[in-house]
Amino acid sequence: MVLQKEPSSYERQLVALGRTLQAIREEATVDSAIQVALGYIQTEFDYTLVWMGLYDRVEHRLSGKGGFCANGETALLKQRISLHPGDMMEQVVIQQRPLGLPDLREESRAGEWRKLAQRLGIQGTVLLPIRHKDHCFGVLLLGSNLWGTSPHTEEKARLSMISGGLAEALYQFEMEQQRRQAKRPDESIFNLLTKIRSLPNLKKRLEAVVEETHRFVAPSRTSIYWYEPQQRYFWRRLGNRAADAAEERLAAQDLGSFYQALSADQVVMIGEAQSSLKADAIGRLMQLLHARSLIAAPILYQGELRGFLSVEGQEARIWLEEEKTYLRGVAQLIALTAPLEEMEETVQQVKQDQRLTAEVTHAIYGGSDWKNTLKLCADQVLRRLKAERFLVLLY
Repeated sequence: MVLQKEPSSYERQLVALGRTLQAIREEATVDSAIQVALGYIQTEFDYTLVWMGLYDRVEHRLSGKGGFCANGETALLKQRISLHPGDMMEQVVIQQRPLGLPDLREESRAGEWRKLAQRLGIQGTVLLPIRHKDHCFGVLLLGSNLWGTSPHTEEKARLSMISGGLAEALYQFEMEQQRRQAKRPDESIFNLLTKIRSLPNLKKRLEAVVEETHRFVAPSRTSIYWYEPQQRYFWRRLGNRAADAAEERLAAQDLGSFYQALSADQVVMIGEAQSSLKADAIGRLMQLLHARSLIAAPILYQGELRGFLSVEGQEARIWLEEEKTYLRGVAQLIALTAPLEEMEETVQQVKQDQRLTAEVTHAIYGGSDWKNTLKLCADQVLRRLKAERFLVLLY
């Protein structure tokens, strides 16, 4: 008979750690993965207070996702905590390094956590960033009733693996969500191309472009500006709504590097912490458009600037690369469509000239009073040529 050796405490810890990491990877939602991690910490470690918050980059705050207190208090565990310069939580989020506090009750940067620590007698506290690929997903807080206590080397290793495994899972969840919500410029442009083929004139086509662009990007305002080369200004040809005090005419000389970038077939993108123009050129442009963020794509045909398509935001905004790609594609589509307007105008003018010729011929052939006939012909010629005077000289 062979006696099996009882597994050591270290071996049991490794088994529990491995099972937890596997369970985190297999969970289908963010909340369930977090609960697995919190359950492991509660079972394997002796902390009076455990809390986990996820970082919201847009709002710059932590949203409580749960944890546990020795006295069962849960109110603070689900709250949203705004981050401010100097806060201990912001320090961990920004620096992405662990922070140890000997006594949370005396920590002036702890905010509401200090009051909770005073009620629960929590002293030694550790804050761990939940990070993956230099990206902070949240903060894990571990509080003890002992002063100045910090995890042992072996405990640090296990906590690091759990927080790292959770961060990797959160990263995968975020990537999957982005893939599901990813904007597909190619599909939208193809749908737009299919739609405008059946529209009768350029005005209707441009209206369809503005409508689809506003739906795809969802800015505050979508506009098409046309360029008048003789007088060197842009005029707002079409938009999805009133100009909202934006200038209806933009002189090229007032636009500086913005005009130069469009002429060089460059997409101009101005948003929060991103700009393709120098700082001194942005202020004037944003003042003219009464906007705080912008993507503008040039409408170029055979090297000639015909105008630009723009989406504008009333607030600072982080533009996506897919939105930039979409605007460039649609602006090029407008550039290919615009020459059709001249062709349509030419065809329409030829038809009008044919009718004019027929009317003049009919007046001459069927009129018995040559003065009335001449007056009728004169009226029609004046309208066609947009002239003010019609003169016939008899020799």
